[in-house]
Amino acid sequence: MLQGTLEVDGVPFKEIPREACPAVKRGSVAWVGSGPEFLISLADHEEWRDAYTVFGNVLPKDMAIAEEMALLPTSTDVWSNVTVKVLKDPVYFKVKRSSNASAV
Repeated sequence: MLQGTLEVDGVPFKEIPREACPAVKRGSVAWVGSGPEFLISLADHEEWRDAYTVFGNVLPKDMAIAEEMALLPTSTDVWSNVTVKVLKDPVYFKVKRSSNASAV
């Protein structure tokens, strides 16, 4: 799983209401809580059903990029008693809404 924070310059983030959602699958992009934190799933996670609001998907042809991001150098930290790996250097990327409904 990759986790990040959605930031938009100069635009305040409004909490997103949680919605019932399908299981988190490989390539799912989902809100953590009410945002702005989100995750990109690198595997299927049926056990996370209804724990996250899935709002998008990484296109299958672009999953290799997400997998490469997961291999970048990390350091270990503890967040709320959970040991996590944090990228040593942040990765910035842009999100684009697909205009092709069949691509979703």
